[in-house]
Amino acid sequence: MGRSGRKWFIIPKITLNWLKILFQGHSISNLDVKSRVVLPSKFRKVMNPEANNTLVLTRGMDECIMVYPLDEWERVKKGLMNYNVFNSQERFFMRQFLMFVHECELDSHNRFLLPSHLIEFAHIKKEVLILGMLTKIEIWDPAMKETYDKQHPETYENVAQSVTENIFNKLGQ
Repeated sequence: MGRSGRKWFIIPKITLNWLKILFQGHSISNLDVKSRVVLPSKFRKVMNPEANNTLVLTRGMDECIMVYPLDEWERVKKGLMNYNVFNSQERFFMRQFLMFVHECELDSHNRFLLPSHLIEFAHIKKEVLILGMLTKIEIWDPAMKETYDKQHPETYENVAQSVTENIFNKLGQ
């Protein structure tokens, strides 16, 4: 607990141990001839040491690649353990999601390999858009991301209002 300076008024210290990683912003990069991409420094510097410079890549939503630091991937796997293998939808999702998993380490130049099956899945040619999504990273072909953005008829402001109202309602604010 911290003190506010006023007598008897105590401000609780809030720690969010589960939210140590905060990938945000974006970067444009190119694949090299060996299909490697450099992890931008703004993303490297917020990776937890527990990730051991290891990333886990898999099929994302909307034809992008999802990238998890190893420590975050371990949390994802724990969540997947709760899926019911006797439920056909949950079983289908797990098969599709886990089929594309590729674990890789950052090399000495902070590059990691994008496997060919994920490059094909995400329609990546040469240029990639690397997008921070708080606890994970998305990798997009820039043209695919632009197409995805244009498919949404609502404005950013309308969507923001709708989803933030839902979030605040869940928090009871």
